[in-house]
Amino acid sequence: MVRFYMWIFLTVFPFKAADSNLTPRVRLTEREVNFRKWGLPGNTVRTELVQGPQGNSLYIGGHGKLFYVVFDGPIFSKEVDFPKRGDKKSSVNPTASSTCGYDITTLLRANDSHLFVCGTNGYHPQCHFVARDPFGSFGESIGAEGIAPFSATEQAPSIYVGNELYAAVNGNANGNSLAIRRLGARSIWPDTSKKEQRYVSMVLSGPREDPVQDRVYTFLVERNSDKHPEAGIWTSWVTQVCTADIGGTKSILQKSWTSRLSARLSCGIREKKMYFNQLVDVAVLQAKRWNDSMVYALFNNSWGMSAVCVYTMGDIDRVFTTSKFKGYSSPLPSRRPGVCVSDSTKLPPEVLRLIKDHPEMESPVQPVRGGGPLMVSHRYYRHIRVDGVTGSDGRQHRVLFLSLESGGVHKVLDRDGEAFIIAELQPFPNKTRILNMLLQSSQRKLYVASSSEVVEVDLESCQSYGDQCVACIQARDPYCSWDGTQCTSASSRGIQDVDHGSHTMCTNTDGMASASRNKVQKVLPRSKFFLQCLMFSSHAQYVWEHNGVARECMHAEGSCLLLINSMGPKDDGSYECVASEGGYSRTVAAYYLETESGAGALVASPLASACLLLLLALLG
Repeated sequence: MVRFYMWIFLTVFPFKAADSNLTPRVRLTEREVNFRKWGLPGNTVRTELVQGPQGNSLYIGGHGKLFYVVFDGPIFSKEVDFPKRGDKKSSVNPTASSTCGYDITTLLRANDSHLFVCGTNGYHPQCHFVARDPFGSFGESIGAEGIAPFSATEQAPSIYVGNELYAAVNGNANGNSLAIRRLGARSIWPDTSKKEQRYVSMVLSGPREDPVQDRVYTFLVERNSDKHPEAGIWTSWVTQVCTADIGGTKSILQKSWTSRLSARLSCGIREKKMYFNQLVDVAVLQAKRWNDSMVYALFNNSWGMSAVCVYTMGDIDRVFTTSKFKGYSSPLPSRRPGVCVSDSTKLPPEVLRLIKDHPEMESPVQPVRGGGPLMVSHRYYRHIRVDGVTGSDGRQHRVLFLSLESGGVHKVLDRDGEAFIIAELQPFPNKTRILNMLLQSSQRKLYVASSSEVVEVDLESCQSYGDQCVACIQARDPYCSWDGTQCTSASSRGIQDVDHGSHTMCTNTDGMASASRNKVQKVLPRSKFFLQCLMFSSHAQYVWEHNGVARECMHAEGSCLLLINSMGPKDDGSYECVASEGGYSRTVAAYYLETESGAGALVASPLASACLLLLLALLG
């Protein structure tokens, strides 16, 4: 009877499986992958993550506490309460919680001995230098207005370059004094922007051959001033400032950036008039030469879609050094504005005025090879991280990690501009919002944070793909290879085909593998019955073969089902569920059915009869 109701449900509500490269090939849960979990105390609305001093260790900033967690062996953790500066109410929001409602918003490695930590402190943000060893020794409090966010919901990127802090943040709790500032011996405190902007990420473009030419790139979105109905609400930008910049003269741009330029980021498919204007997150894959470093930018649009566009540091630099200045048609000064110099206070007035009045580039930054997005998806991704993985062939392969709204993470191969979703990792058993992700490339670990826990994902859980050579090779996972006996971490001695996942890489395969047959199963005559086999790869084609004749497979909840409406002698015999992928076929499940002799027909209950009548009505 249970089988009958299952048949009713799956026939009325069939599940359609896709086989595109932009559909995850496999879905891996805690049954297949080693997920190690550490619970966050309280209910955290923002989680900051920084890599610790040893492998598999993290510093975690949460709700009023700073943690040090080591995931090696038995999970070890230490915690300290963040010191508060008094119990004050917000002048902006008097009903807001006091300093007891405290969230860490900035967590950076300042140097080899200290962390730089900032928190909301009840709309009176404060910062501290915190010793890493012994962990939790706090230095003197630093007023953080203009350095750290007032709210846990404000996205405010910051980085340390040398001994100086660069931060893109609002200078007051009203949220109308946003600027890129530098704190240190050479502080820069520029005038704030009057435009509605949201800063997304901040990275160092360097180190370059000449340190004077090092730059900080900041990525942001800005409300579009174009009121055309087809114009997007937001536009996406990258800005540059020189790390050597110390401001202008007393009359022009004193204590302000003399090198700040802005350029649009282009991402879309022109022939389809599909554009992605809202930048969400940025990840950088560093290369040996700074200009070859790749910038992976994640965009969303108003139709609930996401796209990843890829740029190089060299392409961004080229726009800033060669593009015309928007709205400026006169000849350029002899020294091009925006070029880094050792003493910006000696720049000519005409250079400073041009930077002040015309900071935008006319040319946008285009994706690599002048093309469109690496991938476009109907899913809404929220975070992006990228890793460079050396495969068994000695080549470096690029792997992306994209977080889903459901709490899953897509592991994506970038193969020369073609995306292939290796797997969907599901570190949380239920739908969960991912607040942050940290990639520890050297340890081959990804850390995923929600409001209640931090999960360590082992990126080399290669055994999850199966215990056969073909299953390992077809995964196309750069982290994994076949060592002759098992699917394990990639090595120079392993077998791997990241480009194509061809089964011919394996020895002793003729394109077909079989599974052992189950024992004979007796079935009542004229009864309804179904057979089931699990669909591990969504890229494989599944079919049932009855005595060698193919019968259609119904896909439902990750299974391939064969429905038998009324069991009879014609349905006796062998049944094999065969999966075919990349020219290789294997029997996933095998059964042998026989009609039970001397038994009468199965009489359906009134409820079952009603369900059948409903089914027939729905099917017309």
